Amino acid sequence: MAAKLLIYHMDEVRTQVLEGLCAALDIEPVRVDTSSYGAPVGLLSGTADLKELSAGAGAMAGQMSVQPVSEEMIVMSGFTEKQFNRLLDGLKETNLRIALKAVETPTSRYWTGEMLQTELKKEREAFLKQKK
Repeated sequence: MAAKLLIYHMDEVRTQVLEGLCAALDIEPVRVDTSSYGAPVGLLSGTADLKELSAGAGAMAGQMSVQPVSEEMIVMSGFTEKQFNRLLDGLKETNLRIALKAVETPTSRYWTGEMLQTELKKEREAFLKQKK
């Protein structure tokens, strides 16, 4: 499976910097259009088929309240450890700070971008409270 980076809610200049990093690392960048924020991550990354996603999404329905995607977010799918580490290093080197980052998992592939961002924001809030 080819590595893909799903890019949500990012302006053009920052997206181009990120796409440059992806090109150097053999990662396919996927700009997620606002009309696809409600699509399952696995559909956008190509890691799951519609039949599988329908079954998984049905099981997830109603389990969490979601908010619209309102912050930049990237989702890494099919990365090798080397690609993962080099992308994070590249983000630091280019000073491209993206607060919400996720790795696609067998569970999150069924989640929509909206669901994933809602969960990442909850985790960030819990982490920040713990730091105080």
